[in-house]
Amino acid sequence: MKTQNTKFVAIAKQIKSGTYKRKIVIDLRDYFDEIAPDKWSPNPDTRIQVRDTDRSLAFVDEIYNTIKTTGDTSLLDDIVVVYFKKTDEYKIIGGNHTSEIKIRLGIYESDAYVVDFEDDLEGRESVAIDFGNELNNPEKRVRPATESDVKNIVLTHIAENVKMGLKDPRPTEEWKKNLQARYPFVSIKTIGQWCSNDPNVGGRRSAKKSWTAVEKEQHHESIKNKFDYQGYHVIAPRGLLSWYQTGISTVVNHHLDNPLQKDYVLIFYAENAAQAAELVSGNIRAKIEERYNRMRLQLGINIKVEYMRTK
Repeated sequence: MKTQNTKFVAIAKQIKSGTYKRKIVIDLRDYFDEIAPDKWSPNPDTRIQVRDTDRSLAFVDEIYNTIKTTGDTSLLDDIVVVYFKKTDEYKIIGGNHTSEIKIRLGIYESDAYVVDFEDDLEGRESVAIDFGNELNNPEKRVRPATESDVKNIVLTHIAENVKMGLKDPRPTEEWKKNLQARYPFVSIKTIGQWCSNDPNVGGRRSAKKSWTAVEKEQHHESIKNKFDYQGYHVIAPRGLLSWYQTGISTVVNHHLDNPLQKDYVLIFYAENAAQAAELVSGNIRAKIEERYNRMRLQLGINIKVEYMRTK
């Protein structure tokens, strides 16, 4: 049972105060893919994702630029990793932004606090997510926990209970009260509403991947070089929300200037977790296909669509 004095809460407090003793040195290059010379992208398989977006690129840029300007690295805490005995691997749970800032700065080795998935986090993903949110230090420039983050804890806890075969997988009243005590901006009523949903449906949403300018340009070039798209005008990737307005207007304006060009490729990516869920469900893709088919039949403009991965 999770309480305010439970083991992982105590560990989080020790880490934030700098008194936690279990530390190792990690090579950050083991947690990133080098997508271009000295351009790094987080490897999602090396993280425990706590938030509904893998990271805020604007936040990373802000802190990186501040440090480059001032030379002050005091904004950077040590990384926190979780050790998995069964697979003998370490995954980052605290410091996703810090690790990316460090590797951009050319800092490849970093001290890291170590917690054990089985011994310290009860072997449960929901506890790991809860622990990850506990690590946020309001005295540092970090992204504070949000209502969506707490909802992830609740839905993951329910999904785990379903998997364990519990007759009633919903959290107990004590569990909900303990959770609310640590996240007071979420009411017991709200937690109850999340729990009232069918526990066998839904669950924690996968985090939405953020795309850097380099990654988007690489994807653009990859699509342009596909055999199937010879003769097509491939438009640079854009957010999913643009599919109906600027996506269509870009195609039409290009066609007006180039009347012989009738084949186009539009590339879309999700800009938030809700859009990522829409792409996965297929509803928005069907809507886009129907609209673009109408353009082909009525205007003679053929639009193919490519979607960038969501996680």
